[in-house]
Amino acid sequence: MTTLIVGGTRGIGSVVKQMFLDRGDRVYTASRSVDSESNHFTIRLPDISELDKNIKLNYLVFTHRYRGTDWDDDFDVTVKSIDVVINALVDGFQSEASIVIIGSNAGQFVVDEQSASYHATRAALEGLVRYYAVKLGSLGIRCNCVLPNSVIKPENKDFFSKDNEVRKMINTITPLGRMGSAEDVAKLVEFLCSPSSKYITGQSIDIDGGLSVRGQESIARQLTELKHPNLK
Repeated sequence: MTTLIVGGTRGIGSVVKQMFLDRGDRVYTASRSVDSESNHFTIRLPDISELDKNIKLNYLVFTHRYRGTDWDDDFDVTVKSIDVVINALVDGFQSEASIVIIGSNAGQFVVDEQSASYHATRAALEGLVRYYAVKLGSLGIRCNCVLPNSVIKPENKDFFSKDNEVRKMINTITPLGRMGSAEDVAKLVEFLCSPSSKYITGQSIDIDGGLSVRGQESIARQLTELKHPNLK
């Protein structure tokens, strides 16, 4: 199987890359980073002039993230670039094919530490996934979105140590009792990029240990130890 990971040189993308290499895929990466590996393309989204458009792909994974403050740039990099890449490569997809976009729970909830453009673009990703699930379905190409909350990944693992107070808080309010990891996200991406998920498309899948199904008032009461009168 052949996979292209856009943004596959750091963070969750690097973990996805290693997991796919370990399972035997031929893996290409594309990012703004300069890398000497022969299977890497240095691009600055939405410009993909340096990307080989003739790659025959099974799987296309988007893990990139815009880091800046400009609304137009955020939309161009986060959303428009996905449309550009898909349309440039769609004719080369194989019979077993899947597109996975890593978004964020900020497409469904307000996350105080993120900007307005971050929320708007993450919501747009879910719309893009539904569009391409329908548009490409007749070609046998699936398209799904993965929505993590805060996870432990290579660049923040030192911060989220076991005695970190934020990590302890997330562990406390999460039904599964622990904070997620980049490996958890990568395993879901791997499943969606396999024949095991061949009838799943157009979906936005939360991966948060069950946190998104908890009531906000219940979480607040737990943290403040204010009990509801009906609570036994």
